[in-house]
Amino acid sequence: MKPREILLRLNAMGDILLTVPCLRDLENSGIEAHLVINRRWHELARFLPARVHFFDGTTDLLRLALTLNRLDAGALHDLQGKLATIALRLLVKTPKQTSYQKRSMSEQLQVLRGNFPLRFADQRPVWQKYAETCGRNIEKPDPKIVLAPNFIERSKVDLAGLNLAPHGFFALHADASHPGKVLPESLLRQICLQSPLPIALIGTGKMPIDGLAGLTDLRNAISLEQLAGLLYWSAGVISSDSGPMHLARAVDAKVAGIFLQTSPVLGFSPVPGPKALVISKDLDCKPCSLHGQRAVCPLQHSACRDLEPESTATAIFNFFEKQP
Repeated sequence: MKPREILLRLNAMGDILLTVPCLRDLENSGIEAHLVINRRWHELARFLPARVHFFDGTTDLLRLALTLNRLDAGALHDLQGKLATIALRLLVKTPKQTSYQKRSMSEQLQVLRGNFPLRFADQRPVWQKYAETCGRNIEKPDPKIVLAPNFIERSKVDLAGLNLAPHGFFALHADASHPGKVLPESLLRQICLQSPLPIALIGTGKMPIDGLAGLTDLRNAISLEQLAGLLYWSAGVISSDSGPMHLARAVDAKVAGIFLQTSPVLGFSPVPGPKALVISKDLDCKPCSLHGQRAVCPLQHSACRDLEPESTATAIFNFFEKQP
């Protein structure tokens, strides 16, 4: 029987996808990885290179712990550090347990007090910190999820129903869960003006798109599973700092990730590779929040959002054109 290791990363989509380089490395080392995620993300399960178990809330802890104990795993790695995963660490018995250390107490106080700019001692990417928590030293990270041939073919057929052609459109994720990540309207207009292909607007946001020509609005219209297929068949993905940005990287699509209020120095940029472009202004006041929570700039200038629309759009499409 293969040795087994358990990884706990319940939320969110981007963070779950950032475990993939570690899962791949475990797999290549002959270790059977078991990943615990929140059932909210069940549509990701089929794509992850691991045996996936679902967390259904605190009332489910005992059942889940019993299931995990039956694995007789050699190690448990807590990549979340929340109350639920701490409880699982206590309930699941393994010879070895490790826990991901996000920030020091003083750094956490910076976040809670709203201090800025945020300056953390450890600026390594999150995917690397996850891997090292699991005892893996990865030189060439593989972020790709598992896309079965039948899924790829079915998703290609699905495009026809959306009036999209394989590699004949760009996907655009302009919204975000926090206001400091939402892409500026001026940039969206320039992207639409310069795009040589139709654009599919994706995500779950509801921002107005009046006057933006050439868009197929698929927001809140497709499932997470369908989104993976759509991004795979796109000619490139333009995204705010968000879960869809990481999903685009995971399906090996060309992706331009745009960081506004947030910053790559916090470790949440896409796993590096020739198909990934990161756009972020280098400002003394940035990042002013951990996840883009500020609705109003504390310095009243919003310089992080002041990307020059024409040159930024040009850089994105030039990057897409140069990648095979």
